[in-house]
Amino acid sequence: MEKKMNEPYLSSVKNVMRILRLYKERQNELSVTEIANMIDVPKSTTHWYIKLLEKEGFLSKNPRTKRYRLGLALLTLGGVVFSHKDLYKEALPIVQNLVNQLDETAQICLLENDDVVYLFRTECSNPVRLLTQIGRRNPVHCTSEGLTILAFQDEKTIGSVLRNELHGYTPYTITDPVHLKTELENIKEKKYAISKDQYYQGFVGIAAPIYDFKETVVSSLSMIGPTSRITEDKYPIFIEKIRKAAGEISEMLGYYK
Repeated sequence: MEKKMNEPYLSSVKNVMRILRLYKERQNELSVTEIANMIDVPKSTTHWYIKLLEKEGFLSKNPRTKRYRLGLALLTLGGVVFSHKDLYKEALPIVQNLVNQLDETAQICLLENDDVVYLFRTECSNPVRLLTQIGRRNPVHCTSEGLTILAFQDEKTIGSVLRNELHGYTPYTITDPVHLKTELENIKEKKYAISKDQYYQGFVGIAAPIYDFKETVVSSLSMIGPTSRITEDKYPIFIEKIRKAAGEISEMLGYYK
């Protein structure tokens, strides 16, 4: 009897997993009808599965095509960052345009545990390879891209970082938890972060948050370069253009505000 009672639930779980497995590099968006046909399940039932996956962030609806693609919740699962970097493929023109305007390297980053991970980057005409590369992990507490994401996380996540040792990479790294907490509050209010000389002396990073359809900050868009090129008088234009580009990417993920 126990087995029979569980069969419908097991069937639903299997169908949900089958939906996720449909997505491939050259098949990154599917309609409800296409999914229903491919898993051989009635359209109404398939729509229910899709809405459940969308609610949990495992699928995301493209507001332009009305088709579904893999959601950013998958990127929070260990070991899948690199295989799902195509989720941001559509953002590439936006990032490239930003690089063309400001001629500094830009990257989109994710938070994984207490590190910031670089999902992809677009290089400028004179890139500096010292700081970032795809797949690299950097500390979250002293990089603009990490601070930007961390500032919008829940208190439990922030508290976990603050309780860890805040390593001082330079004399300018914030290592006091109280000071860092205040800095995170300021970043959340301003909706951008600047990290100058905190990780490597002679370099500055400026970052803005990227939101998803749940109004959750899931990643950040940042530009990093030498302080000799990104001077303080240029900060306002960098902040304006990075925030604008991050906003456009957020809209692609279903965030409108």
